[in-house]
Amino acid sequence: MSTPSEILSPGGERVKIARNYVLLLLTVTYSLSVLDRFLLGILLPQIKAELQLSDSYLGLLSGIAFALFYATLGMPIARLADRYGRKYVIAASLALFSFMTVLCGSAVSFLTLFLARVGVGVGEAGTTPASLSVLSDLFEKQRRSTAMAIFSVGANVGLLIGFLVGGYVAVEYGWRQAFWIVGLPGIIVATVIALTLKEPPRGYADGLAGKDGEHDTIAGKSAGTDFLSAVKFLLSQKSYRRNVLGLSMMLFVGTGVIAWLPSFLARSHGMQADEVGRTLGLALGLAGPIGTIVLGGLVADRLSKRDLRWGGWVIGLGALLLIPAYLFVIYAPSGTLAVAAFFIPATLGVFYQGPTVAMTQAASPVSMRATAGALMLLIGNLIGLGLGPLGIGILSDWLEPRFGVDSLRYALLLAPVGAIAGALLYFSATRTLAADIERAERLA
Repeated sequence: MSTPSEILSPGGERVKIARNYVLLLLTVTYSLSVLDRFLLGILLPQIKAELQLSDSYLGLLSGIAFALFYATLGMPIARLADRYGRKYVIAASLALFSFMTVLCGSAVSFLTLFLARVGVGVGEAGTTPASLSVLSDLFEKQRRSTAMAIFSVGANVGLLIGFLVGGYVAVEYGWRQAFWIVGLPGIIVATVIALTLKEPPRGYADGLAGKDGEHDTIAGKSAGTDFLSAVKFLLSQKSYRRNVLGLSMMLFVGTGVIAWLPSFLARSHGMQADEVGRTLGLALGLAGPIGTIVLGGLVADRLSKRDLRWGGWVIGLGALLLIPAYLFVIYAPSGTLAVAAFFIPATLGVFYQGPTVAMTQAASPVSMRATAGALMLLIGNLIGLGLGPLGIGILSDWLEPRFGVDSLRYALLLAPVGAIAGALLYFSATRTLAADIERAERLA
């Protein structure tokens, strides 16, 4: 009978079963991180009322409070993951951000909630880069977009649970109890990861593994590559830079909209938290996987077999289609129509994740892949997650004297502007992708 411990068996069904088990565990971890990260969005109206905060302060809680430490600490933690065992980094980080989510429910002021959100960002900094490194070593390039897309569906699952559970608990019991309930499961999953997850050798899927075991020759090579040299090489890859900036703009759009759409529906359309959570949760939970797995995974992988640049072309076209979709959501005459229209950007707004990770990892030497993932998240989240919610919040406050409670509607127009920038960056990245992959493979 196959078990997770047989992951290093050479070929056959045992490797496949173990590989899917690892993918499942890491996807669940990602679901919990997104759940804890975006739960705040559905709770903002209640927090605003109780703590008497402006939209700018709420934007700080949704963006910078989390993103600054999430992004910057991801780099040194990723270097630890590149040098040593990755599963313990993932397990410890998961346990930390789950505990800090519980503490968010005990906040009594802006400052205490801000500090708790900082703690969530510190914990989440260690999970995704190490997870991307493990998955890149498990799945060969021709299947990597699909694996990364399945992993990315964890975001939709987390959003679905967060909006459904968060909205219901907020209305029935309060926003504090919502934080307490969603923070606890992560401790259990962290224990399962520490006890059962078995890492592949680094470079396993690319045929570059030195020997079986966690600390193989490529890990040793990574230890010999200093941090600044790794960052310098990665940023010298033109396709890597442009894909990361494209990701930043898509995150700016997506995180900004997700953070503020519940408040927009409440203010401009009079919808309650449980109704918003139920309808938006279903939109994100149902439409998101279609875009992530079908468009961003299966379609991108099929096209990429002929030319890996198709990943960038598909994302660019999808980003352009987001522009009219977001305009329809913003100007819909009712909340029901706005939510129905949101199915389109919920589908198109997430499929960039799998191909982006596949392209940036392919353009990175195997000894730097966790660092490549962390650098991508550093830049992407400082610009996207950090400035998206904050920018919309500041613009909403600035427009409030003129538009009143409807100011958020016009602040959300930043979303289609960001989509245009993202499309241009992804199209540009395809021009040097092939040369950058060849260069990375020579260094490996």
